[in-house]
Order: sequence, then structure tokens, then C-alpha cells
Amino acid sequence: MRDHLKDENYFGEYIEQHHSAIVEFEDLAEQLINERGVGDEGVDNTYDSLSVYSYSKLIAMYSAGRPLHEIKDALPKLIDLMERSRPTNAIGNYDDYLEVVWLLSIGIMLEVDETSLSRVKQLAKIYEEDTLVNFFLDPRDSRPKSTFLFGRPYKNLLPVISGTDPAQQVLSLKSYLEDDWYKGHGKAWWFDSHLIDDIIYPGYWSFESGAIVKILDLDDSSLKDVPYYPYDMVHFKEREGHR
Repeated sequence: MRDHLKDENYFGEYIEQHHSAIVEFEDLAEQLINERGVGDEGVDNTYDSLSVYSYSKLIAMYSAGRPLHEIKDALPKLIDLMERSRPTNAIGNYDDYLEVVWLLSIGIMLEVDETSLSRVKQLAKIYEEDTLVNFFLDPRDSRPKSTFLFGRPYKNLLPVISGTDPAQQVLSLKSYLEDDWYKGHGKAWWFDSHLIDDIIYPGYWSFESGAIVKILDLDDSSLKDVPYYPYDMVHFKEREGHR
């Protein structure tokens, strides 16, 4: 278990429910395509649902302590679904942004193949004026930027991604995780979902923090037990990269 707000039984049931829903939507999508064709609105809506359930299941797999290689193996199918369901020429809503940023972050930490990472970067390009997304797309871009499409809480990452003192960058990231990350996501769909009786809580993880550390090669030993920080995903290559 990586998450400590819910137990093993909770996440086992969460993953099983989402798996069953995914199978049902896959069958429905195939049926609708045969009856109506690929461009049908009902088909599109079904793939939207498939994307949502598959994404949430992936996050819950990480929370439940599933092996990192299982999560990595699930990424290609999720990328396929997100390419079908996410806007490519217009900036989406807050939750769309979070999902794209986290998918990109997870891909960076798990060192997915260049083709898959390029596909995720293409999804993220609609947000390329955003400072955080721009950093992930091109970490070597040294032009000063401070445009955050969704400033809370991400503007607090500016001292990390633009800093030059590794020790201070880690301190700034620790402050972001402890003081800003959770309360800064008050408008996200999953905020406070651990307090709800229904099985809808996938886990709380600051995947973008891990990706930043990975890119900048920071010493994150002091972040290992900080809430929301995906420490073992940052160290994927050391833990499971040679399996």
C-alpha cells in the first residue's frame, strides 16, 4: 500500500469496480461502432467514459501498491483513450489539464518509450503557454516565464523549476507539497473524496513534483515520506527498471 487514507480492501474493490465498468464500456463501444459508425456521438461519449474509468483505475493501482511495471504496461491503452477523448485544439477545463499534466509526469517518471511520450506531449501542447507544461515539453527552454493557466497551486512551483540552487529547490518543493498542493486543488473533482462513503477516492498524488525531480535530478531523500510525493515512481529505474 502506498496510500494510507484507505485500506487494501477499499482499493481492491475500487479497482475491481472500475475494471468491470471498463469491460462493459468496451463492449458497448464495439456494439455502437458496429451499429452507428466511428463518428457517432454515442461512441464518443462511451470512449470519454472509458478514458475516465481507465485513468482513475491507474491512479488507484498506484495507491494500492501495485508494481510499477503494471502501471507502466497500462499506459499505452490509456494514451489511446485520451487521444480519442481529450481536446486537441482548445484548452479544456481544470480536470482535463490535471489529467494531461499527470499523464505526462507519469510517463516521464516511468521512462516510457519515446513514441508514447511524444504522443502525450502532443496532448499537452494545447497548454504549451503554461509554464509548468512548457517545462515538461522542453526543460532546456531558459526563457523566463511565469504564466500559469491554473495558478493555484502551480505558481508555487516556479522557484523549483527556475531555481539554480538544488538544496533550495528541494526545500521549495517540500513547502509546495506540505503547504500548497492539497489545499490548492479545492476545485478538482477528487478534492476531499476520501471523506465520501462511496468508492470514488483514487488517491492523492503530486505526480508533477516527481517528474520535476526526475528531470532536474534533484536529491529527493528528504521528500521520501512527505505526503503526496510519489517517491518510488521517481526511482522506477532503480527499483524495477531492470526486471
